[in-house]
Amino acid sequence: MFKVLAILTRNELLGFFRSKSALFWALAFPILLLTVMLMAFGRPGSLGSVKVEFVNPAGLTQDGSNAIDANCEAAIRQAFAGGDPVKAEFSNVAGGAAASANAVRVRFPSSLAVGQQPLQVQYDFKGQLAVRAAARVIEIAAVRCVAAQRGIAAASLVHFENVASGAKPFDYGQFFVTGILVMVLMSLGVMSTALSIAGLREHNALKIYACFPVPKLVFLASIILSRVVMMLVSATTLLLVARYGYGIDISLWSLQTLHALPVVLLGGAMLLCVGILLASRTASVQETELLCHLVYYPALFFGNLTIPLNDAPSWLKNVLSVIPINQFVSVLRQVMIDGVSLPALWLPLLAMAAWTTLFLTASSFLFRWHKS
Repeated sequence: MFKVLAILTRNELLGFFRSKSALFWALAFPILLLTVMLMAFGRPGSLGSVKVEFVNPAGLTQDGSNAIDANCEAAIRQAFAGGDPVKAEFSNVAGGAAASANAVRVRFPSSLAVGQQPLQVQYDFKGQLAVRAAARVIEIAAVRCVAAQRGIAAASLVHFENVASGAKPFDYGQFFVTGILVMVLMSLGVMSTALSIAGLREHNALKIYACFPVPKLVFLASIILSRVVMMLVSATTLLLVARYGYGIDISLWSLQTLHALPVVLLGGAMLLCVGILLASRTASVQETELLCHLVYYPALFFGNLTIPLNDAPSWLKNVLSVIPINQFVSVLRQVMIDGVSLPALWLPLLAMAAWTTLFLTASSFLFRWHKS
């Protein structure tokens, strides 16, 4: 039986690595999606980059600054130094030049004294969130600058106190990497597995296995083993590109990542069992594809994979928390990003194991070789 299992697993892997389409969706597409997400939402702790253009009045010095506004310009630059909540690209422009849509223009008056013309911050009030956030950062920096000119220390105006619980700040890069990782495993485990089995059944290829005969559990085990290898290859590729290509703060060579491996294997096995279950009784590829879409897309949108569900109603969060895909991505992020130990997550891990057992048991009882 082990020889039959090895032959079936090898054939599945050869078919995968020979398929250009399968390689694209498993290896290239996740990296492409990660690239687009990072371009849209920015890097850690930032909404993206915004152009900040300084327009100085007459009387510029040789370095492009005015004696009156030099301190305030420096204060504005310093306010963006940390890149939180937005990053800024600074430039000095002529007053008559047209402002771009993704820029904030700061026009300094001849004097910032009381009763004089105020500092002007020009931007699109209905523009991008990053542009609007940058305008508010400039406002705060300008108020601090004026207060300093009047002899009022910034600490005397507002005192900021960090009341965080010690948790790491939200990182879009880490969020997208783990979400896309689970999405790829879901694609391989649910869509690819179910459609592959349905295609074999539709073309009566499964009858060959039944005539040998090949035990049902051996066939299902070969599907699971081959897909697990595909998942590991895809996950490794995505994590390496994310860490060394985009510099996302993910510790790959540590015990923390080693602890995440059992979570990935358990979650991958769970998704594979879902795929096998969906294809266990279907008679055609079209029927299987419909069932896969009914499972895949709701999980994609409500699985907290690439769309944060922080603002979802509390009742919806409670409902979604028991869905297997949400449990998978939640445990993976806690282990891989927050460094939570596996024993501390015994309850969701037990729930994932229970889902896996349920799906596998149901698929083994419902699976059939023939169309009818």
